[in-house]
Amino acid sequence: MSPGPRALGVRATSTVSFAVLALVLSLLLAVGTYLTARHFLVDQREAAAARQAFVDAALVREGLRTSGARVSDVLDRASPPSGAVVLVERAGRWYASSLDVEAEGLPGDVRSEVGRGRAALAWTRLDGGPALAVGVPVPSVGVEFYEVTPTTELDATLRTLGTVLAVFALATTAVGALIGRTASSRVVAPLGEVAEAAASIAAGRMATRLPETTDPDLAVIVGSFNTMVEALDERMRRDARFAADVAHELRSPVTTLMTSVSVLQSAVDGDAGRRREATALVEREVRRLHRSLEHLLALGRLEARVGDGPAEELDLAELVAHTLEDTLRPPGLLTLSSGAHRVLGRKPTLHRAVVNLLDNADVHGGGVTSVEVVGRDRVVEVRVLDGGVGVRPEDRERVFERFARVGSRGSGQGSGLGLSLVAEIAQGHGGSVRCEDAPGGGAAFVLALPVLRPATEVGA
Repeated sequence: MSPGPRALGVRATSTVSFAVLALVLSLLLAVGTYLTARHFLVDQREAAAARQAFVDAALVREGLRTSGARVSDVLDRASPPSGAVVLVERAGRWYASSLDVEAEGLPGDVRSEVGRGRAALAWTRLDGGPALAVGVPVPSVGVEFYEVTPTTELDATLRTLGTVLAVFALATTAVGALIGRTASSRVVAPLGEVAEAAASIAAGRMATRLPETTDPDLAVIVGSFNTMVEALDERMRRDARFAADVAHELRSPVTTLMTSVSVLQSAVDGDAGRRREATALVEREVRRLHRSLEHLLALGRLEARVGDGPAEELDLAELVAHTLEDTLRPPGLLTLSSGAHRVLGRKPTLHRAVVNLLDNADVHGGGVTSVEVVGRDRVVEVRVLDGGVGVRPEDRERVFERFARVGSRGSGQGSGLGLSLVAEIAQGHGGSVRCEDAPGGGAAFVLALPVLRPATEVGA
């Protein structure tokens, strides 16, 4: 199967387009100019030929009025323009100032009009070139006067004009093609810079950026490209850091498991206490590894925008109450405030966020002391308070980073992913999560989600 025709590039397309446009415009201008000039020159030449014919006819008439004058003698004394031929018909007999022209060569419509007593003009040929034939009736002396005038100078003028206009059209086409080439090169130049920058980035040079430009049309493209590269660079750094953290976090439990297995193997016939300690250690590390993998999978689904079904209208207070019941916590922990508690979200995802806040308080904060659902003007807050020592102000943002264990809170039993997963869920629902001091001591982790207003209130 033969390949299809190659498509024209941007430069070639622009060049051809400008050239064709210039050619069309120049042809229109040239044709219009030629037709206008031709019409004017032809009218002028016809008027001049008619005036000269009437003057010569008047001279012939005056000469024939002389008694005994002969037509041939009068034609000999006539002085028509250079190259012109005069023919006179009198009493059925023809006289001519040149033997090269005969009456049969005159246009028939001119002879017909003159025969009816009216002057006439028509184009004809003389000696192979264009000419004007003018017929004038002279009834006072009984003759029909005809004068055939060559128009070779007019034909030469029109040919010269046509040639000049054709050259002008070709020159304009060439200039149009040059302008198209120049314009397309200027348009394509930024694309070349983008291609070079993209190739450099693909080669691993992530510091590559497009230079700033003052062109308002290109500024948007340059800004968007650089923003995209920065986001890509940040994402790659984040993924690399995440991969390193995952490797580090998984290495610890795997190493512990291998050590515990070695202890179990060496204690087959030995101390039962060592076997129990090793078995408990294996169980704890397996649970920790399982919890880390679950959180990693959940984070992966969130980043891939793979949610737990469509968002729906939820009562956040009911969801928190059900979560406490599912996790076998006493319902007395929950405190509700007045205000709207309805939000738009995905129930399984929000359930996981609340569970992670509760588990975080149990593992790192000395246990949950209370859970509050507070309806405010624009948001609904879920406040989980613990009985720990709290979080230092300088660490309150870092605790939501992946694998972060801060200060005395790092017991080593958590995966380091629970709070970062809460942050991702909050962001995906248009909300936020923060850490602050609890009123009675300890820490308070606050999940804030946008309140779902009733339709009547929104319309108002």
